[in-house]
Amino acid sequence: MYLPSATESSVEKENTTNKEVHRKNKEKQKQDNCMATVDQKVTIDCPWSIYSTIIALTFCIPFNAKHSLLSAGKRKYVQVCVQNLSELCFQLSDHSLKNSADCTDLQLVPLNPESQQVIYSKQSIFFVWELKWTKELPLSLQCLFSVSFCPATSEEQSLTLKPFTYEFQVENFFTLYHVKTEIFPPLGAEYCKTGSLCSLEVSITRLVDLSEVDRDEALTESD
Repeated sequence: MYLPSATESSVEKENTTNKEVHRKNKEKQKQDNCMATVDQKVTIDCPWSIYSTIIALTFCIPFNAKHSLLSAGKRKYVQVCVQNLSELCFQLSDHSLKNSADCTDLQLVPLNPESQQVIYSKQSIFFVWELKWTKELPLSLQCLFSVSFCPATSEEQSLTLKPFTYEFQVENFFTLYHVKTEIFPPLGAEYCKTGSLCSLEVSITRLVDLSEVDRDEALTESD
């Protein structure tokens, strides 16, 4: 995405105060947008002029993506979070997650609806896939996430934009601990009530079949 910026000329010289104000305004704009930016400059030469005009272009990346691995018992899930960093609203469609290793024993089952979704400014949308395998999990998982997007406004939906892609790798995705929580009512009471002091019991069990993972230094030495 291109955001217009001020035009600079090699002939015109701004004073130090104006340059400082321009720099602070530009930095403030980047902080407000919280977008990753790529700055480029284009030089325009005219045949009837001996001077060149320099135009500064700032391209902003509208999305930020991050992934996480979730476990629930023996079931595992891959979650991708897409955050809209821009001030615009976009319409997302055709999201997919592919394993670049082409492992036939592993399937990524999408749990999100196939319908289009609107992501508003500063909003985050989560996509989840369940991992299903027939033999055993591979040592690493090379993933490529892709989603098509276009501006949510009707007059700009005809724009042809390349899909947003995010590539990541997951390694050693073993379930290390089993966590169980339970809340108990006070002594002599049958139920938990508002205002009463109840006890929370948290049980963390380290799984015993992780000797190979320990040798690979996936766990720390501490307990």
